[in-house]
Amino acid sequence: MFQSSFKTLSAKAAALLDQELMSSGSFSIDQLMELAGLAVAKAVYHEYPSTGRNKVLVLVGPGNNGGDGLVAARHLKLWGKHEPIIYYPKKSTKNQLYANLLNQLKDLEIAEIESNEEVIEMLKDQNGVKVIIDSLFGFSFKPPIRDPFKDLIKYLSDNYGKIAPIVSVDIPSGWDVDQGPVDIDINATTLISLTAPKPCANHFAKPGKTHYLGGRFINGKIAQKYDLQDLLSLYKNDDLIVKL
Repeated sequence: MFQSSFKTLSAKAAALLDQELMSSGSFSIDQLMELAGLAVAKAVYHEYPSTGRNKVLVLVGPGNNGGDGLVAARHLKLWGKHEPIIYYPKKSTKNQLYANLLNQLKDLEIAEIESNEEVIEMLKDQNGVKVIIDSLFGFSFKPPIRDPFKDLIKYLSDNYGKIAPIVSVDIPSGWDVDQGPVDIDINATTLISLTAPKPCANHFAKPGKTHYLGGRFINGKIAQKYDLQDLLSLYKNDDLIVKL
């Protein structure tokens, strides 16, 4: 369970850290997204093991959080125990990175659905989707929720307990990054914080919730600057994720 004594990063600090990784750290956005998405896939694989090919619905937003979801879908497909299906209603049409990620999924014959209605019908099937990955909004999200996501997030919120468990990437979509669920709550079961938990993660420390940390790409110098040494020390050996 998440402990509030852990260091958290505000949206502003998280954005500055990412900028530093891509400047003095010499990481590309592709690398960071690949490592983040890999951590998401590892957490899903570990938390929701499958002996067959359980369907995983990946809800993809227009920004980097959505890119993490696309990467996670690729890894889950390649590992062969899950069957990812993506819903990507607001595609980034001008960014080659996202076009490449989509092409990779098409090459793996990962299915894509096209509408909220298809999502809802799929989720109503109790023998269908076993896990939902929420990679719609990241730490830069500011309420209110707008179309084409408003009705979808309301459905997830209204049907908690009737649909598959939700795994949120970095923050549960619809939450304020600092204050948590100020308007609507999709009631995610699992949270995967990337780099470091955001302040809203303090509101996730409830019975029945599972919290992972992923995104192991920070060197000691940057960790010291942002006071993240204690978090990094939780990783052991070749861990890519750690349960908080």
